[in-house]
Amino acid sequence: MSAHRSYNELTSEGVWSGFPPLRLSVTLPSEVAAGLDVVSERLSKLDFNGFFATKLSNSALHLIRAKGKLLRPALVLLGSHSTGGINELSVQAATAVEVIHTASLIHDDLIDRDAERRGVLTVHTVFGDQTALLAGDLLISKAIELSAGCGEEAIKELAKAAMEMAEGESRDYEVQETGARVTVDEYLEIVSLKTASLIGASAAIGGIVAGSGREMASQLKEYGRNLGIAFQIRDDYLNVLGVSADGKTTGNDLRNNRPNIVGALANEFGRERALILTKEMNQGYVTRAKKVVDQLPGSNSLLLGYAELMRIDESN
Repeated sequence: MSAHRSYNELTSEGVWSGFPPLRLSVTLPSEVAAGLDVVSERLSKLDFNGFFATKLSNSALHLIRAKGKLLRPALVLLGSHSTGGINELSVQAATAVEVIHTASLIHDDLIDRDAERRGVLTVHTVFGDQTALLAGDLLISKAIELSAGCGEEAIKELAKAAMEMAEGESRDYEVQETGARVTVDEYLEIVSLKTASLIGASAAIGGIVAGSGREMASQLKEYGRNLGIAFQIRDDYLNVLGVSADGKTTGNDLRNNRPNIVGALANEFGRERALILTKEMNQGYVTRAKKVVDQLPGSNSLLLGYAELMRIDESN
């Protein structure tokens, strides 16, 4: 394996799939790239107490087999790399994070009645609502098992993020159900819970399992939270433009009254101005993440470069 591999090279190899072309090629140290390879392999070989090729196990693995971006596992590994170095617990935690993320996608798709994710039909569309619900539960249980050896602090971070994700999804659905108009502040609160919580926890957990102190883990969490908001704003922007960021049904946020930053801004400023302001907000959160990195000890050019991946491409 070469000493360094780029994010784009990993994308072309299928470790990350479904992401539109990115502005920046981030060079990953060999240990980070190797860690992602191991995470990808372990995800492909997940087992559930010996149950194999059952309807439930196949439904739980459906989105995993379609392959995601591994954004959150990458942040776990980057969090470890920037502190004490990547170890076996880093890989275990990264795998657990992706498993619980996949569970949340299955449940989100079921609630939102989305038909496509990662370029394939959603789990409830293929296997039915009841099985999709159980598949998410199964993956949450698996994530608990995978994280068991990572220590109390890491497990607490993962559990807190999962609870915040559930609260965020509940608020998201309430907006859809009631047809309420969401303010920018309300939008930011929802995405901070639904999206940014696990992204922030991923970076923090990576530091924790590598032996970082509480202060550095907290800084990594703040870095990840800002990245998570920037990522969601970028996703919303692409959705309004009709561009898929994850091989999923797109262009339907505003139609279904889902919390979307462009829609929240358009309520006050109109669509064209809202698109401009959305770009500015996205850039602002990327900048916030980079400012947190500047406060970390040592050279953290990799974290700075990774933050740039969340920026809206100026060509859009």
